[in-house]
Amino acid sequence: MSGGHHVQSRVLCTLEQIEQTAQAWSELETACGDPLSYFQSYDWCRNWVARFCKDGGRTPYVVTVWQGEALVALWPRMIVENLGLKLLETLGVPHTQYCGLLIRPAMRNDPEVAQCLNAAMQSSGCDVLLSRAVLSGSALDLVVGEGQEQAANVASMLDLSRFSSVQDYTDQLGKRQKRNRNRRRNHLARLGELHFEVLWPADEQFAPLVEQCVAMKRRWLKETGKFSTGFSMGGVEAFLQSLDGDASKPDGACLSVLRGGGRVLAMELGFIQRGHYYAYLGGFDWNLRDLSPGKVQMEYTVAWLIEHHIQRYDLLINPAEYKASWTNTEIPIAQHVEALSWRGRFYATVWLRNFRPMLKRVHARLPATFERIRAWLQPAACLLLYV
Repeated sequence: MSGGHHVQSRVLCTLEQIEQTAQAWSELETACGDPLSYFQSYDWCRNWVARFCKDGGRTPYVVTVWQGEALVALWPRMIVENLGLKLLETLGVPHTQYCGLLIRPAMRNDPEVAQCLNAAMQSSGCDVLLSRAVLSGSALDLVVGEGQEQAANVASMLDLSRFSSVQDYTDQLGKRQKRNRNRRRNHLARLGELHFEVLWPADEQFAPLVEQCVAMKRRWLKETGKFSTGFSMGGVEAFLQSLDGDASKPDGACLSVLRGGGRVLAMELGFIQRGHYYAYLGGFDWNLRDLSPGKVQMEYTVAWLIEHHIQRYDLLINPAEYKASWTNTEIPIAQHVEALSWRGRFYATVWLRNFRPMLKRVHARLPATFERIRAWLQPAACLLLYV
């Protein structure tokens, strides 16, 4: 399909409109063939809207571009009103990890498509267009790259295509890595024989174990004094349980489960798309934290992925020491901000660029004597810092 032909845009603002576009949306996903677009998939977006856009605080704003009856581009956004501002956010934030755009490859450089997308942003009635995590070189990066870029980040990944087998992967580990992994696995096995499996949504164990995995995550957040905007929202479990997955492909949502001694030791909810695995949510038995059950589960998950010819193990954004030891490649991430009104300009230049980073530094350096006060104020503070 070539450019130069008339295209027009339509904005989907209700769940019903989104569901009516299901077939065209799914066909566009296939045509794009982008392994890094799971968070723009129909399954993810439709189920997120159904779960979290009921109270009126978030309104879907899914921009679609059509050439005749063919859907050629789709940009999932939503309108969020906060502190007197109307933000045009990525649909699914804070649960969505990567901001993205679905577009047919032949239309990526079509100026008419870009004009349609940008016109829809300008006519949204919002103050600012905010894309928090844009992958370098992605289709969206080409569209919003002219805006104000802030907050450099990276996505950490393990490129599994470098390994011909699980044994090949193990052989390429350093001596210290091999020793540490063997030690952790042996210590954990003292609880009883270790058993690993990957479950899919059709399995009757999937839903209750996803709920348990979320509970494990929340326990970790509580014990470590951390706060997550996404996991503070009610209905997260039901949303994750609603996602589709197909073991025969493999594709979609799946749950890695490590058991030992008759109980669940650690789990990881992930998503597979075109050979790319997103390690979305990990949880482990907090009482066994000294035995590192989560790291043992990750070892089993990586082996399973290699056996099933998955190309990448994606630990997502925000660098961390543990991620560095598990990954061998990175993709740069940027936050793109475009002011659409004078309020948006104030937000982008004064708040996002200056005041918010200063508050984050102060929040991170509160003295230990104020720990109890910080714990009490943390949810409100983190929500403010997320805006």
